[in-house]
Amino acid sequence: MPPRLDAFTRSLCRRLAIDDLRFVEIECKKRVVPEEASELRDWLMNRRGVKHKKTAYFFDQYLDTPEFRLLKAGASLRLRYKKSGTAVYLQYKGPGFTKEGLLYRSEFSSWRLDRLVREESHHDIVQFSDAAVSRILKDHASPEMRAAMLRHLGAATVRRITNGPIIALYQKEKFEVDLGSAFLEPSLDRVSAFHISRRGPHSLSTFCEFENEIKAGDGSLAAKLEHMDELLEFNAAVSRKFALRREPFDKYHRCASFFVRR
Repeated sequence: MPPRLDAFTRSLCRRLAIDDLRFVEIECKKRVVPEEASELRDWLMNRRGVKHKKTAYFFDQYLDTPEFRLLKAGASLRLRYKKSGTAVYLQYKGPGFTKEGLLYRSEFSSWRLDRLVREESHHDIVQFSDAAVSRILKDHASPEMRAAMLRHLGAATVRRITNGPIIALYQKEKFEVDLGSAFLEPSLDRVSAFHISRRGPHSLSTFCEFENEIKAGDGSLAAKLEHMDELLEFNAAVSRKFALRREPFDKYHRCASFFVRR
C-alpha cells in the first residue's frame, strides 16, 4: 500500500476506534424528495454499467438504552428482520465522520439469530429483555464486533440496552456497479418509521434516501480506496441530474433525534 494510503488507514482506524479494516463502511447518503424518487429509479435502471440486483423488503428494530445512550454516542444498533421476519441479525454501526461528502464508520453484523423468532413476542418490540444483547454478542457475534461495541459504548451501556421502540420498514431498490476488485452498491430506499409505545404504533416519518456504498468481496479497505474516484464520479453524476441534499444522519438518528431533543 502506498505510504499516503497507509497513513490514511492508520488514521482511519484511530478515528473509528477499531482494529480490523474489513469493517470500515464508506458511503454517501442523500435525501430524495418523493416526487423525484421514481425518476431517480428510472435513471439508475437505464444507466450504462448499472445492474439492478433486486427489490428487497425488510424491517429494522432499533435498540438502545432507556436514556438513548447509543443515539447520543453517534452509534446505532438494530435487529434486522429479513425473509418475512424469519431471518434476524443484530447489526452495529459505530460513531463515524464525514469527509468530502462521504460517511466513514465501522459496521458489524452478527450471525443469524435463529432462536430470537417466536410465535408470540410478548411485547419485546417495546422491551427487548428476554434475549439480552450481551448474550447475543457472546453467542452470535464475532470478537471484532464485541470489541468494537465495548470500546465505543462501555460494558455498562451494553448491559443497559433493553429498549427497542423504533421500527423502520424498508423498500430497497438495490443496484450494483462492477469495478473489478470492488463494486459500488447504489440503492434507493423508501422508509416508513414508527415509534412503538404501549398504546400502539405512532408514525414518525416516511422518506426516501439515495445511498451509494463502495464494497469489496473480501472486505478489503485497500480495494475500496483504490476505487474511491469511481465512487465520487458516480455521486457527481447523480448530483448533476438531481438536486439532492446531503443527509447528515443515518436512519436511526433521523428518526430518533426527536426524543432526545424533547
